[in-house]
Amino acid sequence: MQETRSYKLTNIEIRDGTDGRTITGYPVVFDKPSQNLGGFIEYVDKTAFKDVSFDNVYLLYGHEFNNVLARVDAGTLTISVDDTGVFFSATLPNTTLANDVIENIRVGNIQGMSFGFTVADERWQTDVAVAVRTILKIDELFEITLTPIPAYQDTKVAISQRDRAQRSSELELIELNAIVRELEGD
Repeated sequence: MQETRSYKLTNIEIRDGTDGRTITGYPVVFDKPSQNLGGFIEYVDKTAFKDVSFDNVYLLYGHEFNNVLARVDAGTLTISVDDTGVFFSATLPNTTLANDVIENIRVGNIQGMSFGFTVADERWQTDVAVAVRTILKIDELFEITLTPIPAYQDTKVAISQRDRAQRSSELELIELNAIVRELEGD
């Protein structure tokens, strides 16, 4: 059964030297609790992604496969595992959706990530007030998703400071050009 989990992101980054279209972050963080998922709290073990293939993973908006932002097999998404969790870097296309996503990340409206997966092995602790599920082994990762409503508070996604400044300068230039056009029209 495919499952999805969402995480709050504290650091979505648009990377330097990428024309402001590359975002990076952690859609999965290891050994950090989820929000209460309806009677249980979940953790992902640091070894859960050992030997998992990322060859066909998509970056989506809102778990919608009609809202594809990047994909591994297109070369626009890279995924790796480190001590913190699952790290991604994605170069977003020049589309209306991607432009809206970048702006929503920049202003802080999108601060969460989620992932769609199947579980190969898990451990439950039920002798506590709220049950705890630890995912020991992921069978398959299908997608990672940007979302405004995360279940995990410790994920990260970021836009680099240089690209933020560049986008801010571009917006100021657009506003100035609009003022000039308005003045010239009078």
